Amino acid sequence: MDKFFPHKDLSYKIIGFLYKVRSAYGNSQKEIIYQNALVEELEEAKIPYKREVDIPIISSKTKKRLGNYRADFLIDNKIIVEIKAIKFTFNKLEQQVFSYLKSTPYEIAYLVNFGSPKLYLKRYILTNDRKFSVVSVSPKSVESVSLGFTLMELLIVIGLIALIAVVTLVFFNPIVQINKAYDAKRKHDLSELQKAFEDYYNDKGCYPKVDEVCYDADTNLVNIYSYFGSWTNKKVISQVCHICGNEADPPQFSSFSPYLSQLPCDPQHSKKQYLYNVEAKPGLIGPKTPAEAKNDCPQWYNLYANLSNADDLQSKELGCVKGACGIRYDEDAVTFLIPSGTINPYPLGYEYGVASPNRKVAVTDRYACYSGNECNYCYETYERCIQENPDCPAIYA
Repeated sequence: MDKFFPHKDLSYKIIGFLYKVRSAYGNSQKEIIYQNALVEELEEAKIPYKREVDIPIISSKTKKRLGNYRADFLIDNKIIVEIKAIKFTFNKLEQQVFSYLKSTPYEIAYLVNFGSPKLYLKRYILTNDRKFSVVSVSPKSVESVSLGFTLMELLIVIGLIALIAVVTLVFFNPIVQINKAYDAKRKHDLSELQKAFEDYYNDKGCYPKVDEVCYDADTNLVNIYSYFGSWTNKKVISQVCHICGNEADPPQFSSFSPYLSQLPCDPQHSKKQYLYNVEAKPGLIGPKTPAEAKNDCPQWYNLYANLSNADDLQSKELGCVKGACGIRYDEDAVTFLIPSGTINPYPLGYEYGVASPNRKVAVTDRYACYSGNECNYCYETYERCIQENPDCPAIYA
């Protein structure tokens, strides 16, 4: 090793890396950018390094530790590198680096300022034989200092973190908070839709058609019937479809977009959807296709959402707990049956809903089970139905 220029080969490599970083990133980046770029060069060259390492400063008189000096980089446990990204380099910085070099066992340091118009690169060499007192510091001691904690301190910190985690889970359960946030959005979305629907009605005397707000109006529109003794006498009451602005625009969305430029979507759209239940074309009796039952001027609607929080206060106030709210059927209908060979596409009730002023959110205390293309009526509470047939999904009856 050159007595007057220790670690020459390593120094030249570092200098090359610094110029390469400056060439790539200029002089207007933050310090962290230049530091990370230097890390990439060191790792590519497989040169060991430590970042933000605490190096002990030892008293020349008592040999006791006076404190720690935190270096930006300690490369190969041989060379200190301090990186700055400021417009001017102050003498104080230069004096600090040289002072730190005097008080540590390291013999070479670099002060680099990437923020100056030209790359500022200054090398400091102070061999140990020219220092007043040199105290040997092993790489292991540097690593232990850089940790900053004794074993006991670490155990205390870990214990505190565990305690905080438990308290957080008990009092601020993240899943509960996320579910509340989801539900708050759902209520806000339905409120915004309700306002837009009323504005639409005030202008046109009708509520929005399914083609104007439902993305699945052409693919998944379903008729809702009431039943009067035989299927030939069944009456088309309403239609249901889904609203989600994340899907393709409804076929006639341009007619509704002046009232709401972006349709909302359930925050868990893959699992839950907003249901639009709207009046079908009046006076239809007997089996009808969804296209035949579309109403050009609906006079009432319901909007429903599934909530994530089973204990939601507003859901309880509406009477919608455990899916007790659902599709609106005609009050005169004796029962609601699913035609043989078909599957009910809306097997569950809803925990929250809003309605047009001339309508109420439909609430029931009766449930039915649908399984194997058969309806088994329970006419009891939700819990009673589930007890009788736990594998059967509940539907609004």
